[in-house]
Amino acid sequence: MAAYFGYAVAATDVNSDGLDDLLVGAPLFMEKTADGRVQEVGRVYLYLQQAHGMEPRPHAVLTGTQEFGRFGSAIAPLGDLDQDGYNDVGVGAPFGGEAQQGVVFIHNGQPGGLHPEPSQTLKGLWPPGRTPDFFGFSLRGTKDLDSNGYPDLIVGAFGVDTAVVYR
Repeated sequence: MAAYFGYAVAATDVNSDGLDDLLVGAPLFMEKTADGRVQEVGRVYLYLQQAHGMEPRPHAVLTGTQEFGRFGSAIAPLGDLDQDGYNDVGVGAPFGGEAQQGVVFIHNGQPGGLHPEPSQTLKGLWPPGRTPDFFGFSLRGTKDLDSNGYPDLIVGAFGVDTAVVYR
């Protein structure tokens, strides 16, 4: 309830079976902690497409680890960043990080879907004294902006007048 299921959606073939898979973000998803407390951590659901269509239940879920980080607010297909034959995905948590400045997690594709642990965690690099909010609020990938043969990632952050491209 109130998880904002569908706030962000993306389609890409993460398991290289030739069929696009569906990722659905729920950035306000809440889970119970070991002590019974409820905390908002966010979640991304992965639906693998089968030859007969999409299953009604998710194949896997990725759950945020930081309370109020809003994991799953943005999801972007990234192409095959690590050149292993499987498409990778970026997931934004615009209130994640030590100072709630925002974080982007890179999850690599694999035969069974997405690797549950991120291969990279990206944080904005800004001049001292200037930490913009909402890094990871929007994401765009799969484009090779510098023609080096690898797809690049563009990360949006509120209040920033600078473009930063991750290669």
